[in-house]
Amino acid sequence: MTALYIHFPFCLQKCRYCSFNSIPIPRNVMLVTGYLQALEREIALYASHYPNESLSSIYLGGGTPTVLPAETLCRILFYCRENFAFSPEIEITIEANPGTVTQGMLQLLRDAGVNRLSLGVQSFKSAELQMLGRSHSVSDVYAAYDAARKAGFDNINLDLIYALPGQSLQSWRENLCSAIQLGPEHLSIYGLSLEEDTPLADDLKKGKLEACSEEMHISMWEETASMVAKAGFIRYEISNYAKPGKVCRHNITYWENKTYLGVGAGAHGYYDHVRYGNENNIQKYIERVEKGEFPRAFEEHQSQKEEMVDTIIMGLRLTKGLSRQKFARRFGCSFESLYEKELKKMVEDGLMAISDEAIFLTERGQILSNYVLSHFV
Repeated sequence: MTALYIHFPFCLQKCRYCSFNSIPIPRNVMLVTGYLQALEREIALYASHYPNESLSSIYLGGGTPTVLPAETLCRILFYCRENFAFSPEIEITIEANPGTVTQGMLQLLRDAGVNRLSLGVQSFKSAELQMLGRSHSVSDVYAAYDAARKAGFDNINLDLIYALPGQSLQSWRENLCSAIQLGPEHLSIYGLSLEEDTPLADDLKKGKLEACSEEMHISMWEETASMVAKAGFIRYEISNYAKPGKVCRHNITYWENKTYLGVGAGAHGYYDHVRYGNENNIQKYIERVEKGEFPRAFEEHQSQKEEMVDTIIMGLRLTKGLSRQKFARRFGCSFESLYEKELKKMVEDGLMAISDEAIFLTERGQILSNYVLSHFV
């Protein structure tokens, strides 16, 4: 049983903070058609190499998959079903920009088996959306959410970003209130990450915008924890909150360092102890798949030590922590025996804790997670 990630590198326009492998959807229809054909070939290639594999989840991400027609996306899903066995409880998620969906489109996707929708809202403030370079409006968010409910979606995630340049704590509270009032089942809430060579990062370097202070960042993080808990959400990962029974099973695969296949230009995967990344360039990706090759730009054959470190770094992001029993069973040794000194220091500093079942970050440890996790790399 494994998970499958499918990357669609097309979007309406490149957001000002985005460093993902994506481009505005080209007018060259042949490039898009060639890409979709290559996706199907790569899926078939994996199915032929792993004929007994079945899928526990599928995640259609990007970019913005929903810039493509619903019929096209449904065809890709049908092709997955033809090539792989599906778990009876399979979770199928699609990412969507609120300005790219209609009720009719969402109904087709729901009928094709998509049972989880992730809306890239980011903000409920027009000025903040403009600063981020988002192509949708606040009214698009409400229209998309309403259309999704009418199409039968009962598992909706909203993506939000905080710690924006110039953002006040009150503005962030209002954003959170707007999201909570809609009544989604899941919230993914991330502090803004300023990536090199993005327009937003360039504006900050030039002094056109003022970065959010570390103190404000922490205040927003703490406010988030308080507000969403009162609304009935459970934090199950540092940046993710869900109503009971609505955790994202696909992302749990990543955080528990389990195997998954990634297809598409720039997609990453982890299978048979090999971590890989595909060609970013769309044309090069197509050409390699047409030759019958796995279109990988790199492969890392992981040692047990490397796999162990990844398991720790990702597993400690979960609020339930790293299972002591599962870790010992997977690697043949206990976490405590490997990191006795580091663990003792983190516990004494109030950043980590130990229970009979797990080793986990405290609330303060979650705030300082990058610092804590650096001790186990």
